[in-house]
Amino acid sequence: MLKKALIILFTVFNFSVMAEVVTQQQLDKYVNNWSALMPAGAYDFVPKKVDYKLLSNPDFQRKLDEAGTKLNNQIEGEVIELAGFMVPIDTKSSDVRKFLLVPEAGQCVHVPPPPLNQTLLVDTSEFPTERRDLYEPIIVSGKITVGSQSFDIADSGYSLTNVTIKPLKFSDVEPAND
Repeated sequence: MLKKALIILFTVFNFSVMAEVVTQQQLDKYVNNWSALMPAGAYDFVPKKVDYKLLSNPDFQRKLDEAGTKLNNQIEGEVIELAGFMVPIDTKSSDVRKFLLVPEAGQCVHVPPPPLNQTLLVDTSEFPTERRDLYEPIIVSGKITVGSQSFDIADSGYSLTNVTIKPLKFSDVEPAND
């Protein structure tokens, strides 16, 4: 799901020259890093084939919601690199001091927000970063802390500090002007 969302968005938008061009190998790494935020076994109850009937089952939805609150304590203190999208929560003018990093564009703006184990608070208060469009993918790396925090827009299960942020794109090839 994340891979499809990133591919669709990256083919639609043309990003700045300073953006990092992502390879398939890097994309796979980012997807795996998002998966590392979920503790082993949290979603083992989900079958390989999911249909509408299962998705509309209240017991299945309850289990999904519960699994989304489980955090991976094994990654405490590690440096992690993720590709995702910025949802600003603390801004001053065009500077962003804190934001939520989410795996899919538009999450937190639309209901429902992503699960707790797929939402990170990124603290850039020491060195504020520029505001990005909600649909502009970025690469964020930093030291992870496990622990939930609540905000008006959503809750986060992790925090990232000592971060670096850069835009991301799929190709150096500029689209042809017709």
